[in-house]
Amino acid sequence: MESTMQLAQRNQRTNFSMIRQDNAPKRISINPIEEKISSVISAKSRLEGNLSFSDGLKIDGVIAGNVTFGTEDGLCILSKGARVEGSLVGPRAFILGEVEGDIEVQGTLVLAPSAVVVGKIRCGKFVVYDGASISGSIETIQSPTKQQLEQDAHDDARGVIKLKTGTR
Repeated sequence: MESTMQLAQRNQRTNFSMIRQDNAPKRISINPIEEKISSVISAKSRLEGNLSFSDGLKIDGVIAGNVTFGTEDGLCILSKGARVEGSLVGPRAFILGEVEGDIEVQGTLVLAPSAVVVGKIRCGKFVVYDGASISGSIETIQSPTKQQLEQDAHDDARGVIKLKTGTR
């Protein structure tokens, strides 16, 4: 029996060729100390439930639940063969494995050729390598400016409540 991910990949595969395969790096080197990766989910692990990590995270196994990670610049690396069955939310992410759920990344989201995503994607910047499979919608979001953050902090201190209106 095919999983939802396999079915979506077979029936609704969408290939993006924003970056040509021959321009894709053969190897990507990530320094776990510089990237503040303090947690690793091993390849033979399966965790169930909603998880929150304060720093960067490397997932080699399976997480069945929503994952929140990082503070300002944390990075989540979802290794090839790894899987998240739920949402993935944080500052930056590099996806080589499978996500069956929504992804929201305030900074850069990178989908490697082996990446499979079934769900909505919201991110600040988007890099997709040829071969990545996406079944769902993609929306880019803007990070608030320093001036907006300062104004929000000032408004919060004064007790100002802002209502957001508009149509989708």
